[in-house]
Amino acid sequence: MNFSQKMRSLAVLTIFVCIANTVASEKESVCCKEVSSKKVTVPITGFKLQPPRPPCVKAVIFFTAEGAVCSHWKENWVRKKVIELRQLQATEKSLKMSATTTTPQTANSTYNFNSTLNS
Repeated sequence: MNFSQKMRSLAVLTIFVCIANTVASEKESVCCKEVSSKKVTVPITGFKLQPPRPPCVKAVIFFTAEGAVCSHWKENWVRKKVIELRQLQATEKSLKMSATTTTPQTANSTYNFNSTLNS
């Protein structure tokens, strides 16, 4: 590989790293300086616990289709929602794990499986 090809490869790699860094930092760039006690009524797609690091305050950040919402971590509904979301994450992880594990099948068990699908 000659010098100009190496430089081109390096430039392309640098661009990909910059793009990946920008995408990864979008959720990280949320900094709650104030929190709300108001219950979030729109669907929540995710959450993040924000530690107190000035100027950011301790908060639970809920991610919704309408944007990030900074909620007070001491509110009962916030605690319940975080527990609910963590349980949902654990269930999804468990389902993914069981879906990826496979067991050897004999020709007979494959036949039974296929006949069950067709009936």
